[in-house]
Amino acid sequence: MRRTAPLLALAWLALVGAASPQVLPLTATTVTGQTIRVNQDQRAVVVVHFWATWCLPCRVEMPMLNAISRKYGKENVLVIGIALDAGANRQKIAAAGAGVGFPLARLSETNVRRRDVPAALPETLVYGRDGRLRYRFGAGGTTLNAATLDRVLPPLVAER
Repeated sequence: MRRTAPLLALAWLALVGAASPQVLPLTATTVTGQTIRVNQDQRAVVVVHFWATWCLPCRVEMPMLNAISRKYGKENVLVIGIALDAGANRQKIAAAGAGVGFPLARLSETNVRRRDVPAALPETLVYGRDGRLRYRFGAGGTTLNAATLDRVLPPLVAER
């Protein structure tokens, strides 16, 4: 049992540590035609929500992510929703995300690395100001909720 703890610690460090994938730079064309560019020089905390119009749990999380976006937007936190719908046009994605204040984009109109795209939905990735993946929430791990984001975002926002 004692040997398990160090192995778990190493696995956790591999997930969120120095070897983590980087999201930055992130470029996306939103469903409204706006181009979003986030680069490492901006030192933003980036929350990437992978979702689909047909995924009810994904859409249930949208109002909570919208509230988080409003709450932390002035702190240089960017929330972006990336729809994984194959063949869905911008209008369908915009309609499914109606009322959401954060940018929505189709996967095909982003530069997200394919290895960062989840196999199951919903999944939300949180990257620190340094561009490193810090948290992964969703289908394969911890459930996402506002309380969890309110716990993990302030330390990332405080990093300079």
